Amino acid sequence: MKRILFPLAVLAALVFTSCATSKFYSQDAATVRPLALVQPCSYLTDAVGDFATDYYEPVAKINNAVLMEIIPSLGLPIEKVIPFEYNCADKSDATVRWMRHLADISKSGVRNTTVPSDILDAVKDSGCRYGMVLSDVGYVKNARQYKLEKGIETGMKIADFLINNHIEFSNDTEAYLNGLFSVIFDTQTGEVVWFGTAPRSYKFNPLDSKDMKRQLSKLYKAFL
Repeated sequence: MKRILFPLAVLAALVFTSCATSKFYSQDAATVRPLALVQPCSYLTDAVGDFATDYYEPVAKINNAVLMEIIPSLGLPIEKVIPFEYNCADKSDATVRWMRHLADISKSGVRNTTVPSDILDAVKDSGCRYGMVLSDVGYVKNARQYKLEKGIETGMKIADFLINNHIEFSNDTEAYLNGLFSVIFDTQTGEVVWFGTAPRSYKFNPLDSKDMKRQLSKLYKAFL
């Protein structure tokens, strides 16, 4: 298992500085409306690190249902909600790859990204000028794997402390990890007008409605 040494001060800094960020490119919140919300893409896997990482459909469905319930209740200028199916089990699906890529793209890079034609067309057909997409990217470990990893982690920490008098913190033995990445685009120009991120964090359980509401509220703060 890969392990990373984090001084306590650095670890604390990572925890407290991980907050949502967003950027408008050509307009502001008052003009980017009304919105058509495209059903979110919930790409959750069952693991991370050196363990097998596969799309975890049961938890992804729960997460998607939670998102679909919470987002319309936040007070965003959403006029329509567009059902949309993502073939997340197919790693070659171009739309899914684009949605996942939102988790890794920079604020400067996303401005020039090309919105997939099927998403663009779905929003155009809705009659709304602006479309909003959201990717939830993270993992929820199954109970057996999590128990195994925590057992290994605990044993190695104790041995390391006794031998070397310091503690190593692993980055892959948490029960869940979650990040939200959202784009608003103009169907008339095809351009991205807003990009927001709530970076991956161990603090938010993607299956917990209260956690998701807190995370979504931070993500869409500019509109609330």
